[in-house]
Amino acid sequence: MLRGLHKASSTWLGKAVMAAVMGVIAISFAIWGIGDIFRGFGRNAVATIGSTEISIEQFRQFYNDRLQQLGRQVGRPITPDEARARGLDRQLLAQLIAETTIDEQAKQLRLGIDNAEIAKRITSDPSFRGPNGQFDRQRFEQIIRQAGFTESRFIEEQRRSMLRRQLGQSVTSDLKVPATALAALNQYQNEKRAIEFVVLEAAQAGDIPVPTPEVLSKYFEERKTLFRAPEYRNITLLFVAPADLAKPDAVSDADARAYFEQRKDSFGKPEKREVRQISSSKGRRKPPRHESASQRARRLTTSPRKGS
Repeated sequence: MLRGLHKASSTWLGKAVMAAVMGVIAISFAIWGIGDIFRGFGRNAVATIGSTEISIEQFRQFYNDRLQQLGRQVGRPITPDEARARGLDRQLLAQLIAETTIDEQAKQLRLGIDNAEIAKRITSDPSFRGPNGQFDRQRFEQIIRQAGFTESRFIEEQRRSMLRRQLGQSVTSDLKVPATALAALNQYQNEKRAIEFVVLEAAQAGDIPVPTPEVLSKYFEERKTLFRAPEYRNITLLFVAPADLAKPDAVSDADARAYFEQRKDSFGKPEKREVRQISSSKGRRKPPRHESASQRARRLTTSPRKGS
């Protein structure tokens, strides 16, 4: 299935469209229900994406984990009021809904990660290596414990993270912006124009006398092309089709019969007869090839007749 997604998004246009679709889905889920997230703790769930429900306790744990991670990064704890003032509650809720949306899509596609692949990723992580450069079990447990994870929860989080990364790479990997778009963007952001202009007011032009007809005529002749209007042509088109002229219902039977009688010869064909003739020379004696008239007469008078 991942190969199918990657093939569908092999072009930059396909990648852009699929990325936009997934972004719209995530944003739409993020917008829904955000306004009531901290006022609606009496409900059982924060949001529902497909068949997956984000419970209040799940969001609270996700929210606290992220605040602790941010606190470790800045070197001091972040209070709930400070987090809300910075909009972290809404950002983290949007992040959780977006991740859950991708997880739901992976579930619908029946995607999964083998346990051996997850173990390979964890053991190859430089953060979990000891002084000898090999995977250190104790260091691994210490780091995930400080991050607020149990081993089973950390492994499950790694599984979901790998699936999200694979889905994201199938959509956005090797996404290249066309050179034309880059050139247009660069031109819009960085191109500059230097303009020098002089403002001339009416007073600086001085007194202009009223032009005489000769001056106007000369000015017009020198610039005649500037006053020309484009040339136009008027066309009247009459479209006549055979269906417009043919009106068989308007012809009476008498007119049709008279027209036929006047042109009867053009509607008929000459009569023809077919003759088949079979000739037979059976019972006749062939005359000699060279025979005179007297010899032929003598032969006919002396030849016996039937019935005599």
